[in-house]
Amino acid sequence: MSKFSKGKKRKDPAISTAALPDIVFMLLFFFMVTTVFKEKESNLLEIDKVAIKETIDLEKNIKAAYFWIGRTGELDNGEPVYGVQLDDYLINDFSEIKDYLEVLKKNPEFSQVWNSSFFNVFKVDEKAKMRTVKKVQDELKAAEAFKVVYSVNKEK
Repeated sequence: MSKFSKGKKRKDPAISTAALPDIVFMLLFFFMVTTVFKEKESNLLEIDKVAIKETIDLEKNIKAAYFWIGRTGELDNGEPVYGVQLDDYLINDFSEIKDYLEVLKKNPEFSQVWNSSFFNVFKVDEKAKMRTVKKVQDELKAAEAFKVVYSVNKEK
């Protein structure tokens, strides 16, 4: 009889998965500690929103461009200066609105919903001049972004 067997092959030992939950939890804790959430609203303007009695809530996670129309903190002849903030930056010229919306329209994420569920959300100071709001609306018409929603406070 021979000492070595040629017919049977040994099976490889199974890979131990005992450390797998430890690795998963280490990754989970790492991402929980290192993640920093950006606030949706970074206001550069002071705004006192209008209060009304009836409101309708929009669905969450809509595609939208956010416009803030409010006080910049500066004074001109004793009157507050009003400015327009588009998403995260102050605009100097109203034509920047149309350019910004044209870029958004070309983005595949926004182009799919442009005519159906894309909104322009206005947060307007209650003492803002209507001519400023009208100039912004005129730029929206030029960019063919017609849906406008106003953000307000609900009256108690």
